[in-house]
Amino acid sequence: MKFFLTMIFILTMLVPTTVQTVELDSDNDGLSDDEEMKYYTDFLNSDTDGDGFFDGEEVKNGYSPLAGNEVKMSQHDLDTDGLNDWVEGWFGSDRGNVDTDGDGVDDYREVMRGYSPTDASNTKRFKREIQIDLTYQHLYYIVDRKLKMFDFPVSTGNPWTPTPPGEYEILEKIPVKRYVAADYDLPNVKWNMKFIAKGGYYIHGSYWHNLYGKSTASHGCVNMRTEDAGVLYEYVDEGMKVSVVGKTPKGRVVGS
Repeated sequence: MKFFLTMIFILTMLVPTTVQTVELDSDNDGLSDDEEMKYYTDFLNSDTDGDGFFDGEEVKNGYSPLAGNEVKMSQHDLDTDGLNDWVEGWFGSDRGNVDTDGDGVDDYREVMRGYSPTDASNTKRFKREIQIDLTYQHLYYIVDRKLKMFDFPVSTGNPWTPTPPGEYEILEKIPVKRYVAADYDLPNVKWNMKFIAKGGYYIHGSYWHNLYGKSTASHGCVNMRTEDAGVLYEYVDEGMKVSVVGKTPKGRVVGS
C-alpha cells in the first residue's frame, strides 16, 4: 500500500499542472469587471448606456459604451480633458481623470507636449512632428509617430511658387511678422513658424483669403486660418520635424 501511494505521488509530480485564471465578468457583457472600471461602465449592467448593445460588443467595435446613439470612443471625452476616450486608451491614461499621473498638468497638455500622461517624472517622451500634405492641402500634428492630434486645412504654394517637398524642422517662432515683396505687403501676420531658411518659408496664420483645404494660395509659405495657427503655435518647439509630402495640385484646386 505504501509503495502504491508513493507511485501516485511521483506520477502526480511528473504531470504538469496549469492554473487558469478566469477574469470575472459579473454581467456577462464581454468586459471583465476590471475592464469595466477602465471604461467607467456598470459591471452589473450589460448595457450601460441602454442603446441595445452589450458594453463589450461596443468596445470591441470602437463605440462608446457610455454615450449611446452609435457615438464612437473617438467622439467621446468622458473627463472633458481634450483627449477622447480612444486616445486615452492608446496612452493608457484614465478616461475619467483629467490628470492621470497627478503632476498638476492635464493629460491633454502632456500628450501635446510629448510627455506621457501616466508618468509624473516626465521621463517617458513621445515623438512629435508636423506633416504637410500638398496633395490634399492639410497639415497634421502627429504624436507618437501615428496619432494625428490636429488635422488643419491649409493653403500651400501655388504651382509657380510651390512649397518644396522634403524633410525640414522648425527653425524659429515669431508671434507677429510683416511680409513684404514686390506684389504684396501683409502686416500683423500672426503665429509664424519658420521651417526652411533659404527663401524664408513659414507656416503662419493668414487673414486675406479663405481657401484652406480647397486650393493653393501662397508664394510658398503654408497659410492657415489664424485661429488654427495659434493653436498649433502653442505646441510647436524649435527643432521639431516638418515633413512636406505629396504633390502640389497642377490647377491649384485640390484634386486637379
